[in-house]
Amino acid sequence: MAISKKKRKRKKHKWDPQKLEQMRQKRKIRGLFMRIGFEQVKANGIEFTFDGRTGEIDEIFRFENVLVLCEYTTGKNITEHVAKKSILYSKINDNQAQWAEEYSTVNEDFNDSIKNCGYTSKQLRVRILYVSTDTVSEEISNALQYVQFFNGTRARYFDALSHTIHKSSRHEFFKYLGLDYSEIGDEINNPGGVHKNFAGHLLPEGHSTYPQGFKVVSFYADPKTLLALSYVLRQDSWRDNEGLYQRILIKSKIAKMRRYLVTEKRVFVNNIIVTLPPTTSINEPGNPGKNIDPTKLDNIAQVSIGVPYRADVIGLVDGQHRVFCYYEGSDALEPQIEKYRVRQNLLVTGLIFPQSWSEAKKREFEAQLFLEINDNQAKARSALKQSIELILSPFSTIAISKEIINRLASKGPLHGLVQISFFDPPEMIKTTSIVSYGLRPLVKFEGNDSLFDAWSESAKSKLPNKGTPIGDRRILLERYLTFCVDSINSFLIAAKLESDPDKWKRTTDRKSMFLTPTVVNGLLVCMRRLVEAGKLSTTERYQRKLDGIQSFHFKKYKSSGWRAMGDDIYQTYFA
Repeated sequence: MAISKKKRKRKKHKWDPQKLEQMRQKRKIRGLFMRIGFEQVKANGIEFTFDGRTGEIDEIFRFENVLVLCEYTTGKNITEHVAKKSILYSKINDNQAQWAEEYSTVNEDFNDSIKNCGYTSKQLRVRILYVSTDTVSEEISNALQYVQFFNGTRARYFDALSHTIHKSSRHEFFKYLGLDYSEIGDEINNPGGVHKNFAGHLLPEGHSTYPQGFKVVSFYADPKTLLALSYVLRQDSWRDNEGLYQRILIKSKIAKMRRYLVTEKRVFVNNIIVTLPPTTSINEPGNPGKNIDPTKLDNIAQVSIGVPYRADVIGLVDGQHRVFCYYEGSDALEPQIEKYRVRQNLLVTGLIFPQSWSEAKKREFEAQLFLEINDNQAKARSALKQSIELILSPFSTIAISKEIINRLASKGPLHGLVQISFFDPPEMIKTTSIVSYGLRPLVKFEGNDSLFDAWSESAKSKLPNKGTPIGDRRILLERYLTFCVDSINSFLIAAKLESDPDKWKRTTDRKSMFLTPTVVNGLLVCMRRLVEAGKLSTTERYQRKLDGIQSFHFKKYKSSGWRAMGDDIYQTYFA
């Protein structure tokens, strides 16, 4: 008689959720660095002491003479964690060469990597990358400006970019790290002031109809140079929100255009539109020392165009996909694309800014030019115009509302909770309706229910007046923005404290989410009622009035019920 044996069930290993998150975080960051051309140097678990401070480095990545020291964290208490590490970070940053020499004695892999790269310790450039899931406060980032805080949103942006244009995304990453090309690789041995020269044509100033001082040139450029020197003001990038409007690169579009280059073996015939810095030189062909004065030209002239060889000097206004499809990759098309990348085969129209123009004026011009070129694209129209409003019409109430939500996202009860970028976590609060229906009516320039009416600034009537000098308007605008943000945060802090601070957290469970666009708009409507009644006050007084609001039935107000919610909050606690 056969006796059947019962199979033992294997016990499932229970992983610590935080450890799992850390493993995923490290895997993503390693993948990012590998795609953009860095090599990994083992460092985890190696303790060292430098200048009296002991610590470890989670991971090191190297590209030529550039070293990126990574610190990983998935915890919520970033401030405390950063504070513990800050002294060591500061010592390393201030004495990079000495640190590299001493660290080489305790880390054999690091020592071998430095020897193989062929650069002296003084030629090394060290950057510290603090990788976290959440954002750090402005106070921390301002205090530790030598640390690059790589939060989840920035990591997702560069991850998407590196999956789209692979190694070519390192140009933008170097800019993010605060590195100039003169500090990277062989360029560190070359003298400064290097220019990339192109043979082209200069249009007489009187023929262009652009503002006085503008120069218009055309030339053929190689994609390799454009990839290295260009910047694109992408709406969802790592840069400051102000002045961003172009869309992220579309991976499928890049792939199709890349295949086209190889299968059809021909370039794109339409031209790339760029802006060039005032330091661009215009010389006679073969005579680089003699500049040409476009005001004295009657006809189109052949010229030599010298563009400074630095990151972020060529503004790509139109044609970013046509440029970036030449990216440096590792796919089957790369051997052929590599040949095309160094050929001067892209027709470029360049607009050289006047010397006197400020950065703000340049950005405004680029935005207007971009809008003129793309305004006929129906799909982009609404989103494009909304994003460009901040640049072209900074004194409009919609632009003011957008800037306020950006500031509320970085400081106050809504910090880390609202979705500003496409790459912010999806569980964050979307801001479109908050800007349009919550903030815009609250900050408008007319009506006794607006913060503008409650603002005690004696010269406030000059802000909406287009006849006021632009400099004075900008000063008043900044004061009004500060007043609005402080006033709103005072009220939101009280609401958070009295309605249970634990509810004001991000959660992937939509059903249990307390903070929604409806709730935020409802609170802003209540603020309008307070302004209208002359009851704008302090956080402490708001708290006393809002006592018991934790039992208020927020969930009964659906979708667009914020007006009713705001009126009921006001009637219940302030009337």
